[in-house]
Amino acid sequence: MRPSTRRSVLAATLACGALALSPTLSAPASASDDARAGVVRWSGADRYELSATIATENYSPGLARVFVASGEVFTDALSGAPIAARDEGPVLLVRSTTIPDAVLNAITTLQPQQIIVLGGESSVSRDVFNQLKNLFPAERWAGPDRYSASAKMSKLSFDPGARRAFIASGSVFPDALSVGPVAGMTPGPTLLVESDNVPGSIRSELRRLLPKNIVVVGGENTLTPSLYADLQQYTSGTVTRWSGEDRFATSAAISRTGFKSGANTVYVASGRVFPDALSGAPVAGMNRSPLLLVDTDAIPDSIATELRRLQPTRIVVLGGPATVSDGVASQLETFVD
Repeated sequence: MRPSTRRSVLAATLACGALALSPTLSAPASASDDARAGVVRWSGADRYELSATIATENYSPGLARVFVASGEVFTDALSGAPIAARDEGPVLLVRSTTIPDAVLNAITTLQPQQIIVLGGESSVSRDVFNQLKNLFPAERWAGPDRYSASAKMSKLSFDPGARRAFIASGSVFPDALSVGPVAGMTPGPTLLVESDNVPGSIRSELRRLLPKNIVVVGGENTLTPSLYADLQQYTSGTVTRWSGEDRFATSAAISRTGFKSGANTVYVASGRVFPDALSGAPVAGMNRSPLLLVDTDAIPDSIATELRRLQPTRIVVLGGPATVSDGVASQLETFVD
C-alpha cells in the first residue's frame, strides 16, 4: 500500500474516533502519551529510535527506497532529505560503525526495494553499508567531501532544467533543515556551499542542472552577498534570498514563502539540536507541510507570527522534552485552530 493510500485509510479511522488529530498522518505510538489538544509529540529514547518510529508509523512496507544517513554527521542528510520527501521514503539514522536495533528492525519491517546510504565511509562505515546490503539492494551516494556528496545526490536525482535549486550553508545547518520540505515539494535539490564560495563540485552540478531559478537560503552572515551575486551565472531566471535576522526568522520566512495559510499540519523541531528534524523533514515534505524551528524553552516571536498565519489544525513536535520543552509544547496548543 502506498503512503497516500494508507493516509486515506487512517483519515477515515480517525474521523470516527475521539482523537483530535489531522487525517494526514497517524501519530506514532510513542506520541500518544504526550498528545495534547491538536498537539502531539513524536519522540524516542534517542535520535535513532525516533527516526525508526517516524519511519514505521508513516510509511508502508514495500516502499521503493529507504534513505540511511549518519546520526552524528548531519550534512549528507541535509541534501538527502528533500530527495527522500520527493520519493516518499524515510531517512533513518545510524551510528558510524553500528546500526541501532530499532533502525534495523524498521528497515526489516519496511522491506524496501532499495537502500540509499547517504555519505562516505567516514560517516557510514563500510561494515554498516555491507550489513545493509545483505538485507536489501543498497547503493551509496557520496563524494570526497560534503559538497561533492551534495552535488552527486543532485546529479543522481534531478534532470537538467530543474524548476529551482536551493543553495544552503554546508556548515550552518538550521536553514537547510527548514527548507527541506519546500525543496521536496518543488522538487529541487538542496546544494551545499561555503559561506563565501561555491565549491567546484557544486559549480559543475549547477552548470549541468541549469535551474530555472535559484533560492539562497539564509542571511548575509551565512551566505555572503558576493556568493549571491556569483550564482546569477548559473540560471537564466532569478536568484532570490529567503532569510530572516536569525535561524528562527529564516525558518518563518521559508514557511511564509513556501506555504499558504490554513495548513493542516505543521511540524516543529529544535533550532539548536538537529537530528530530530532530519528524520521529520521528509515526512513534512511528503505531506506538503512546513517545518518550523523553535528554541528549547521558547517560541520565538517570528515563529509565533507564522503559526498565527498558518492556522494549523495539528502541530507535531519532533523530539523529546530535552530538545523542545513541555512548556513550549503547551504553548503550541494556543496556535491550533
